[in-house]
Amino acid sequence: MNYTFHQLKVFVAIASHHSITRAAEELHLTQPAVSLQLKTLQDQFEIPLTEIIGRRLYVTDFGRSVAQAAERILQEASMLEYQAKAYKGLLTGKLRISVASTGKYVMPVYLSGFMAANPGIDLEMDVTNKTKVLQSIKDNEVDFSLISVLPDDMLLEQEELLKNPLFLTGAPGRDFFPDKVLDKSVFTDLPL
Repeated sequence: MNYTFHQLKVFVAIASHHSITRAAEELHLTQPAVSLQLKTLQDQFEIPLTEIIGRRLYVTDFGRSVAQAAERILQEASMLEYQAKAYKGLLTGKLRISVASTGKYVMPVYLSGFMAANPGIDLEMDVTNKTKVLQSIKDNEVDFSLISVLPDDMLLEQEELLKNPLFLTGAPGRDFFPDKVLDKSVFTDLPL
């Protein structure tokens, strides 16, 4: 057998999602690239890893066994990589962060310096909606989260990164916006 870590990673994503399209999205690859990796891996086994019924992809029993073994292999390989980096004196490990979609533009600013100073860290950032961010905190699936409003029902350590002011803006000279700087009184002066 002559499979690669990349092929195993692709197959684990396919088995997880039961979809080449979703696996491609997760791995930031094209669908043809994922299909090619699946075919190359499949060619090394006489037993099918997947099957297509209708338009749906199913992972066979043998495919599930291969996916489970691949997950263990990939985890062990990651651990070896982390250990090698630790021996070199680097901070290592996986940093899992969950971010509400509005924060996806802010996090790179805060993380870029840390990631540059710590090349042994693998970043896994999930950009999703607020509900899923909160659920990932509750389920202890992430190390850090970026949210705008803290939940009342959870005991969390927090660090305020920035104020989130809102500004009313408009083009001067328009019907509702006279040629002057606006302040809060604009709300009382506007017609209902």
